[in-house]
Amino acid sequence: MITYNDKFDEYGLIIQDGGSSSIEITYCPWCGTKLPGSKRDLWFEVLEQLGFDDPAEQSIPEEFKTDKWYKNFK
Repeated sequence: MITYNDKFDEYGLIIQDGGSSSIEITYCPWCGTKLPGSKRDLWFEVLEQLGFDDPAEQSIPEEFKTDKWYKNFK
């Protein structure tokens, strides 16, 4: 029911339509704890600063395909 995207540090509810879509959630549906904020916008900003303006079409560094990019981000 819940999906986690480590690259963006996002949690979501899986849409049961046979695809891979989900709806982002910001609070735990069981206990109500606030979940970490999405790092999606920051991911694009950091890549743009590194000269990548189209990460879907460009060969980006491997660390940006997982959570390593923000764990090493200073």
